Amino acid sequence: MSMTFSYRARTPGGERVDGTMRAIDRQSALAALRERMLIPSRVESLTTTFSFGRVVRRAKPRERLAFFRAYAALEQAGVDFSTSFGLLIAQARTPRMRDALASIRADVERGGEKLWTAMSHRPDDFTDLEVAMVAAGEEAGNREEIFARLAGFLERDERLRKRLGAALLYPSIVVAAALAIAAYLFAVVMPQFAQLFSSFGAELPPSMAALISLYAFLASSGTGAAIIAAGLAAGALLTVHALGTNDGALAFDSARLRLPVIGGAVRKTTLARLCRVLATMLESGVNLVRALEVAIPVAESPTFALAIAAAREKIAGGSVATLDEALAASDLFGPLLLGFVRVGGSTGNVPHMLVKLAEYYEEDVESVLAALPTIVQTSVTFSLGIVVAALVYVVYVPLSTLGASIH
Repeated sequence: MSMTFSYRARTPGGERVDGTMRAIDRQSALAALRERMLIPSRVESLTTTFSFGRVVRRAKPRERLAFFRAYAALEQAGVDFSTSFGLLIAQARTPRMRDALASIRADVERGGEKLWTAMSHRPDDFTDLEVAMVAAGEEAGNREEIFARLAGFLERDERLRKRLGAALLYPSIVVAAALAIAAYLFAVVMPQFAQLFSSFGAELPPSMAALISLYAFLASSGTGAAIIAAGLAAGALLTVHALGTNDGALAFDSARLRLPVIGGAVRKTTLARLCRVLATMLESGVNLVRALEVAIPVAESPTFALAIAAAREKIAGGSVATLDEALAASDLFGPLLLGFVRVGGSTGNVPHMLVKLAEYYEEDVESVLAALPTIVQTSVTFSLGIVVAALVYVVYVPLSTLGASIH
């Protein structure tokens, strides 16, 4: 299995170069840098089973989608490599993608590398799936077809992501507005009620007295607010640090997959992506072990990544011979998926069955996302009703007590 390394080196002319690359081990990375006429000063491994940081740093899918779609069209039109990349560099949407494409063209034209090799030096710009598929396309001589397939895959994946994000936008706005209103009531309205009770010599109800005491503690000298701010900052730092570790990322992902409705949509989206990836890789002539290796980071889920890695090890070690047997060791892959893959294996057409599975999961996710706004709106309305009831109890019920004390 290849590893990812970050490096710092200098050209023969003394210019400093920083970047990332893939290699089997550190010695292979050093050798690859020397072959590129670079003098390395630092080479460090970055490879982990899954990394949220890698997903965040990577070039956006729409940038890669534009590149794959345009290059496929240029290849089909018979435009040569140098001219194609010159046009793509000029039309790149971001400086980052422009620099990456220029570097790839330099490696291919001056370094004599294959396109997939040049792409593999830039794991922060291109995924393992994209590199492996381009390699398969170059070996099979159908690179333009592979680029078109990659563009189609990215389009479907991005469409599902946007649907899920749009479904969660409304409840996010409502929750933020509810929190802002609650903060206003706590910071402005409650002290006025306290003054009202004090002017009539009435005793504050316990619930309101507790809230007023909390507000006084926060507003008195700023100490309370500073303590809360420090606590929130520490919590945020600890959360970021935890998500940067394999155990923390795995715990977060497990909790995410257990969420009602949303967890199911995320799970099915991940399964659809994995099925698409494996089908595309196998159709392109990539062997099963390599296809599973590529699917590990593509899952974008530590839970699924571990399951796929375990399945790959079983097949590579020879303990099982078929994909359905390897996947059956995990409860993440239900009977439907295992049954489809088993039927595909018996008929010798696993990629076709994987495509059918991906279509099924994508349609299922679409139906869930269509119903999700209604479900979320109902849940948010119910939650806001509880908040309003609590506010009525804390603020307005004491007014009846005040009225009684005045009479």
